[in-house]
Amino acid sequence: MTSKKWLVLALSMVLAMSLVAMPGCAAKDEAPAETPAAEVEAPAFDASQAMVDAAAEYFNGEPVPTISADDLYTIVQSKDPGYQIVSVRSPEDFAKGHIEGAINIPFKAIGTEENLAKLDPNKKIVVVCYTGHTASETNMFYNMLGYDAVTLKFGMSGWTKDEAVYALGTFPTGKAAGYPTVTTVTESAGGFDLPAVTAEYADARAAIIGQADAYFASELPFTITAEDVYNLVQSKDPGYQILSVRGAEDYAKGHIDGAINVPWVKIADPTMLAKLDPNKKVIVYCYTGHTGGEVAMFLNLMGYQAINMKFGMSSWNSDAAVGGNAGYDPATVKGYPTVK
Repeated sequence: MTSKKWLVLALSMVLAMSLVAMPGCAAKDEAPAETPAAEVEAPAFDASQAMVDAAAEYFNGEPVPTISADDLYTIVQSKDPGYQIVSVRSPEDFAKGHIEGAINIPFKAIGTEENLAKLDPNKKIVVVCYTGHTASETNMFYNMLGYDAVTLKFGMSGWTKDEAVYALGTFPTGKAAGYPTVTTVTESAGGFDLPAVTAEYADARAAIIGQADAYFASELPFTITAEDVYNLVQSKDPGYQILSVRGAEDYAKGHIDGAINVPWVKIADPTMLAKLDPNKKVIVYCYTGHTGGEVAMFLNLMGYQAINMKFGMSSWNSDAAVGGNAGYDPATVKGYPTVK
């Protein structure tokens, strides 16, 4: 074999061996496999912020919290189709007599899907209770869910003169206790965090309903009397804080000793909520118990323990000269009809 043939054979063997030794060479021209991007976990739903936003939307609409018995009677007589009346009294008391056309949804059951389905979102809802207090809490709950709701002022005690229909014994006297007021401004230390909402919710609606269920399950009293608040003030009980939700000008004329002031429509402002100690019970008071009830409901949904002072400042002191105000007067009740 000639030297030239030997050279060609040797080169062929070297080339073959190199191809066997490096089988992956052809893959060098392929693009490297991409590493899958890490999935970004969506932030947890902020239930507290959602409820603050829902309350702020309601308050920003400059709401009128109550409707008088006279105005509601006119609506009932005219059969105005734009209104729906909801009684949140017990079924037993509803059966004793109620406003014509009213449906019955007991207060602690306002958040069930069955009962929410009874509400017409296209109508203005008038909520009725015994004295206006639980109706005001319901009013706040409904408005935060997006309904248009208002409270019958003083409830059935402002509608009927029949104690059997009223169903809570004798009617309120409407007389204030005459407890002292002060003009010294109480400032909160401030800087408090919101209570922790430990339950997980998918959206604002679920949070509002779920937190209402938790509030009802807690068995926290819905109201507290002026007498009991007076005793707490006298004892300087450190487990309580007092919140006046009246106007700043009325607070300045006179208020319960130790009370801080946050007007009711500003309660959803984060800087105002920062004034409340989440580790203390909050005694809320207004003029007649109605806006105090709305604020109490909102605070309880947020995770505070809030109790509304029954009949507000009108049960504490009725003297306008020292910051008091008039309230329920049984002599002015017309005694409108009820049905069974």
